[in-house]
Amino acid sequence: MNLDQILTFLKVYQVGSFQEAASQLYLPQPTVSHRIHQLEKIVGNPLLIRGKGAVRLTEEGKAFLPYARMVSSAVREGQEAVDQVKSGASGKLAIGCNNSFASCIMPEVLDTFTRKHPDVSIKIYCYSSTELVRLMKNRTFQVGITRYSSNSPDLIYEPVYQDKMKLFVSPKHPFASRKMIPLEEALREPMITYQKSTENRRILEMILTQHNLPFHVKYETNNLGMIKYFIQRNSGVHFSAELYMRNELREGSLVQVDVDPNPFPPGQVYIAYHDGELSSIDRLFIRHFEEVIVNTLG
Repeated sequence: MNLDQILTFLKVYQVGSFQEAASQLYLPQPTVSHRIHQLEKIVGNPLLIRGKGAVRLTEEGKAFLPYARMVSSAVREGQEAVDQVKSGASGKLAIGCNNSFASCIMPEVLDTFTRKHPDVSIKIYCYSSTELVRLMKNRTFQVGITRYSSNSPDLIYEPVYQDKMKLFVSPKHPFASRKMIPLEEALREPMITYQKSTENRRILEMILTQHNLPFHVKYETNNLGMIKYFIQRNSGVHFSAELYMRNELREGSLVQVDVDPNPFPPGQVYIAYHDGELSSIDRLFIRHFEEVIVNTLG
């Protein structure tokens, strides 16, 4: 068994075709077929199902796949480590996050990261949590930062930070001078929320419905900047984790108030990734992100 055989196996599985794998590897198709045949001979079982349509994995192929990926990842990381010894950290980094992170957290994280590693080029994808999971499954990027986890067996969710949900109001709002507000009283105010299509709104409605608490949504948007604008204009109240409002709290343009009772789960921050497929640059960013979040918010 050699590296060429393993990498060829991964490529055939990835593209679903011997012919396309040969094209992408710049090899004759018989060479690709020979490598797969030799690999299957060594492991003692067929790994791929040939036939009409895309090539599929056998049960033995499914068992072998994660180990092939680990070999490929280890070789790639080893090469990157050698390159970094010669020239310092360099390469490409692709990150997925939602718009809330992009506007209030990522600037600080990326500013300090790029100062330490100026030769790393960075691409950021901003999507909803649901879309982030889909794109990560498709390997559009390897590292995602999200407020919510999923049941996807393909991804690992590493919790990084959590904080309590609070009520946020304008400094001009009558609640701004009070430390604690009864939840029912807070819900009599016009509410500013994310749109119904978001996970944030779904959780909010589910919890308030479970507690038989009526509420009135006056403004809804999928943009955090607009939510802050409406709060600052004293147009209503908004429930959020402090993480997303900390700059406005420092400036005094928003005020946070505790509610009693507080039935909402803590706001979470997760780093999501494919186990065994991270590059050394990915790992470098994950460690940096955790350090910034802990040192800044912990």
